Amino acid sequence: MSSGEIRRRKNATNRQTAANSMSSKASPLTQTKRSDNTDETNPTQSGKKSLHRREYDEYAWFAVFLSAASYFVITRRGGGIHHSRGGLLSSFSKPYQISASSVSVMGNQEEMIRSIFYIAKNQKDSTRSSSSLELAHNHQLEVVLSSPPDLYCTEETTDKCNTNDNQEECKKQISNNEQSIPFLSYLISTTWVHDEELGRGFLLLADGGRSGRIWRWEVGGGPITIGRSLHMERSGCRSGLWVDGDDTKMRNGTCPENIFSGSVSSSSCSKTVSEQKTSSPPLLGSASLAVELTRDAERSSIGKNIVVAEWGEKRIVRVEGETGARTPLVVLVPPPAHHEKIEMESQGQEEEEEASHESEEVSVPEWVRVQRPNHLTYTPFGDLLFSDNRDSVGVVYRLKEAVHVRPISAEQSRDAHGWERSTMEDQADQNNFDILFQTDGVIEGLALGSDYSMLYILVASPVGKTVYRLPLDSDDDEDDGSGDASSNEANEGEKESASVFYSMPFEDCEEDHIDYNGNASLSVGSKLSVDAQGTLYMITCPSTVTLLSREQGRVIGTLTSQGSKSFTSIGFGEDGYLYLTSPNELRRVKTRIGGMAVPTNLVVPQPSKLATTGGDEQRRQKRDKN
Repeated sequence: MSSGEIRRRKNATNRQTAANSMSSKASPLTQTKRSDNTDETNPTQSGKKSLHRREYDEYAWFAVFLSAASYFVITRRGGGIHHSRGGLLSSFSKPYQISASSVSVMGNQEEMIRSIFYIAKNQKDSTRSSSSLELAHNHQLEVVLSSPPDLYCTEETTDKCNTNDNQEECKKQISNNEQSIPFLSYLISTTWVHDEELGRGFLLLADGGRSGRIWRWEVGGGPITIGRSLHMERSGCRSGLWVDGDDTKMRNGTCPENIFSGSVSSSSCSKTVSEQKTSSPPLLGSASLAVELTRDAERSSIGKNIVVAEWGEKRIVRVEGETGARTPLVVLVPPPAHHEKIEMESQGQEEEEEASHESEEVSVPEWVRVQRPNHLTYTPFGDLLFSDNRDSVGVVYRLKEAVHVRPISAEQSRDAHGWERSTMEDQADQNNFDILFQTDGVIEGLALGSDYSMLYILVASPVGKTVYRLPLDSDDDEDDGSGDASSNEANEGEKESASVFYSMPFEDCEEDHIDYNGNASLSVGSKLSVDAQGTLYMITCPSTVTLLSREQGRVIGTLTSQGSKSFTSIGFGEDGYLYLTSPNELRRVKTRIGGMAVPTNLVVPQPSKLATTGGDEQRRQKRDKN
């Protein structure tokens, strides 16, 4: 081809390109049609575009994966692999206050301690002290929730605060402390609840101060910690029908208000320090919580119904998840041995009671109303274990097959505050209550052993604390106070009773201990827990947790929080943390071993409506033998 021919073809191509450009500017619709026609007439160009799209689709998953992985790292792994505060974004916020950074080791139990807590990796035997191990970073005992203390003002000082000559000083004091208004009154216990819909769990906190509140504390999966939220208001006292003014600093028939604005500081109640009259708040709230077992559930913490020990109403109720009604489970209980006579003599009513017993066909007055129900614990069969401290006598009861108590309606729930029985039937005729244990001290905790056949009971006396070990077997159905531990000796000639598992005097706490003197109000909270391997965790001294071996009850280590207030409860969460409460604080420490899980496949099935009382008793005995 000649050079002239080449030039002519180039010129023709340039003219065609210029014409196409002018045509596209003048009419976009024409260009679109022309482009479509080009794709149809040029399959090679169309195939190239389709190939590019397929290549992009093949790598699209990688972009999605990279975004998801980045979100997970930012929101879940800030501060360490096992850190669940809220991720890297929350690392810019103020860190939690460290309450304890080391754990003491007793004897040659270092291996056991390392299997429980996360110990700093750079700490070796040659560099550490002879009696302690440093906890790893982000796995120390930390304060995750804190509130200013609730200083309860008595009625007399409140009236002074409301006088005209002191009004300005009160307003000034409250204004200066408006950022420090407390929201926690007196934390007593915790329990873990798993929500299947959310796919995660949360911790419920029982506040026993004033009329009680139940708080919810949780860490979500997003970049910000969810923190606390109010789960239930007035969780322990609503009607005021059972409030005794002599014992609770309140007027008879009155529940204290959960209002903290007037209790910011003791100086807001009177003019001078000498006139200040503040004290700890009355304990009429919720003392203990438990999740009702659901048969064949994936885990024991899954359940819609929450069981609450109400100190203001002096009963144990089940809050129905569907209706919100409060079904009374325990109102009256069999009186402890040798206690009924003492109570009647103190009231000077022995003759009147005997006369009333003769006049009535059923001796309902033999049963007494619970005073301080606490330490709610479910067995794998669905029985409910609980304690009651009254007049320096501690008793452990068992309500058989509590999971099958029929719920009441919301309308009945309002009237049930005045009920003197748990159901409309005569409770004294029922054989569903057992007295498992009795002692002349204050019961501070209950915990099932890892094999579910042993019950550990923590008892405080004026001289020290003792952990008893009580076998749970079929013979318990015939028990009538044979588990009496008032003499710290097993009864001979009868069934195997409670034995001493561990004991310590208060002198071991040096000056850091409480003088109980038989006063149950000074010993509140659930201070005993067991992990999945059977190790016991108990609050011995006010701010010390002591770990006991499963086999012989030997001390393997201690965890002490310096400068903190007395611990009131200890318990495991399913998030890998061991939680501790004081009256106005919540602490946690990461552990390698979780709490003991109660199986749900052993829960006794719901009895048929046609079953008789005798048939129920035979079924219970057969269950216990198995």
